[in-house]
Amino acid sequence: MAKILSQEEVDALLRTHATKGPKASPGMDKGLPSRAKKAQVQKKVSLYNFRRPDRVSREQMRSLHFMHDRFARNFSSSLSAYLRTITEVNLVSVEQLSYQEFLLSVPDPTCFNAIGIRPLEGAFALEVNPQLVFPMIDKMLGGPGEPLKTLRTMTDIEQSIFDGVLKLVLEDLKESWRGIVDFDFKIQAKETSPQLIQIVAPNEVVLLVVFEVKMGPVVGMINLAIPSIILEPIASKFDQEMFTGYKKSATYLEARLLMESLKRCEMSVAAEIRGTTLRVSDVLKLQAGDLIPLTKRFDAMLDLTIDGIPRYQGFLALNNIQKRVFQVTTAQEEK
Repeated sequence: MAKILSQEEVDALLRTHATKGPKASPGMDKGLPSRAKKAQVQKKVSLYNFRRPDRVSREQMRSLHFMHDRFARNFSSSLSAYLRTITEVNLVSVEQLSYQEFLLSVPDPTCFNAIGIRPLEGAFALEVNPQLVFPMIDKMLGGPGEPLKTLRTMTDIEQSIFDGVLKLVLEDLKESWRGIVDFDFKIQAKETSPQLIQIVAPNEVVLLVVFEVKMGPVVGMINLAIPSIILEPIASKFDQEMFTGYKKSATYLEARLLMESLKRCEMSVAAEIRGTTLRVSDVLKLQAGDLIPLTKRFDAMLDLTIDGIPRYQGFLALNNIQKRVFQVTTAQEEK
């Protein structure tokens, strides 16, 4: 007959169970709780908005990121040469959001532009923060490039001056997009208030490409909004391998961009009569009125030097307005 436990014995058993905890049975896996806890720690949750799904794939996002990162490097060189000061342009982010959210994120007033993208229909939105616009205008007018203490709208004259910087942006953008589509970028509209330009519907998804520009103590942002609906007809042309740098076409494009940057460099050109030698003692004794005998006649063929290196040969002459010019006749062979 089973023994019936009294209430005191039942309470004693409950107290013992609460103190020592449950005993594991022989067949129980002791490592199971730790593995379950580890699985909970490794579990990741990603936010996803079903009302606004992603319109651009990850491969296209990587291609756009690489393409605009290259644009940032090229535009940094172009802007430094144009403003004659050291500037640094860095790609900050490439993200998807609605056009209305983009408009709310930019300041008002600002430099807001609608960029046409022929041969496709539609437009990009390019916004340059006023923290950058006014220092650049001040630098182009010969000033130190200091920012304004109180922001204001741009005048028509200031807008015309800043068009030179916008032209550089469009040229470097065209080179960066040439691997996908040969766009013909052109400014369609310019406003100081972002709400006055509507390139797409407010709830349409756009790709926001954000750049940070540093010019001495001045730091500002440039925002480029690309409607996702424009990328749909050319989605098949986004080839991530094209921008990895391993293809010959990419190497050729990089060399072409480098050559375009070198073409903006200034070099000193001089017509020189070579062949005359003097001793150091004779040079130290030179005075005003001294005559130096030359080995060539005044009408002989002269060397045209580029940064001190003879590259061409020709003759000195006079043009129609009685100014001396150099007529190139032959190019010297490289040694």
